[in-house]
Amino acid sequence: MNLLVATLLVALAVASPPAAAFSFPAILPCLPFLPRIPLFPCVEPTPADQLVPKECRTPLLKMMPCADFLTNSSVTAPSSSCCEGFDAVGMDGAAICYCRVANGDIQQLLPAPMNFTRMLLLNAECGISYFGLDALAMNCDSKSSSVCI
Repeated sequence: MNLLVATLLVALAVASPPAAAFSFPAILPCLPFLPRIPLFPCVEPTPADQLVPKECRTPLLKMMPCADFLTNSSVTAPSSSCCEGFDAVGMDGAAICYCRVANGDIQQLLPAPMNFTRMLLLNAECGISYFGLDALAMNCDSKSSSVCI
């Protein structure tokens, strides 16, 4: 019985075109010192330069619901859509664009001058604790300055 199953699998593998051949999904990173195994594909790492967005205007537009909170002192808390947009900038792979918030460049998109104290409190007000804008303001490097707003 095992010989019959093995023979059928070999015949099926030989008769099938390579595009239709079975393979496991690629979930592990490729390691340069290991040989490639045909049935177990690996994921090629994306170069860091490809992760940097070409511009920040589009991701930062998701934060426009925050405009009232950032510019109007009578608004006491950011809206839920503000927090969702603020979080989405990082989740969409455009976290470098937070540097544009931290260094004040986002003011180009706002209707009035931004209150920097409120900007620094935005992640705490939204319950986002995986980074602080104050840390970004101190650590945004030249790579972030090459990304246009």
